[in-house]
Amino acid sequence: MVSMALAGGSNSPGSTEAGVRTDLAALHRLAARFGYDDLVWNHITARIPDSESSYLVGRFGLLFREVTASNLLVVDEDGRVLEGEGAVNPTALVIHTAVHKARSDAQFVFHSHAPAALTFCALACELEFLQQDAGMLYGRVGYHDWEGLSLDDEESSRLALSLGSNRALIMRNHGFLTVGSTAGEAFVTMYYLVRAASIQMQAASTGLPIGYKDVPLWEKVQTQYEQSTPGCWEWPALLRLLDELEPDYKG
Repeated sequence: MVSMALAGGSNSPGSTEAGVRTDLAALHRLAARFGYDDLVWNHITARIPDSESSYLVGRFGLLFREVTASNLLVVDEDGRVLEGEGAVNPTALVIHTAVHKARSDAQFVFHSHAPAALTFCALACELEFLQQDAGMLYGRVGYHDWEGLSLDDEESSRLALSLGSNRALIMRNHGFLTVGSTAGEAFVTMYYLVRAASIQMQAASTGLPIGYKDVPLWEKVQTQYEQSTPGCWEWPALLRLLDELEPDYKG
């Protein structure tokens, strides 16, 4: 079998705070371009390299397209702003602190209110695997029941348990969440999660028979996708797009 990881592609995590800041700003801009943002709501964070408890988050009140590497805030696990000026959305602290604390591999945490995500998480069903690239998520999606606005500190630990070791979380009646050791992994996982949910709803709306495949085949596909980290091919291309159209994200 030909490995998808052989011929190139780069998705290495930033090894410095400056590199992580740039990647996180890029994540915000790409989320806006792909329609994964929601005015000044939802949030994306990144752990500070070599830090146990501090992470970067966007300033509350900014549109995603206004986020830059320099205007990100540094907060600790208690929600205190350590660097930068501005406030933090309190729901970001409940959601993201839990995930960063529970998952040392989750350098980036991406929470989205994309329209397809909001529609899907309102349905009383789980994600079905219907097309090839959804296979990367097979066995890697968790579910978290709605508890109202994420303002209760006690929900924080329950949310982390719902995510477990998964790559993605469907938050019922709320939205989607993905994690990644790199910005590219978090973004591309969200891309395929949103697309899988959209295709499931579109296929169901036709009323036509759906071609389900057996579990062993999906397990095989998931293993094949594991040969290359999500985003290793896509992220450099996405950064080239931003460098051409929105180079100020690095500022």
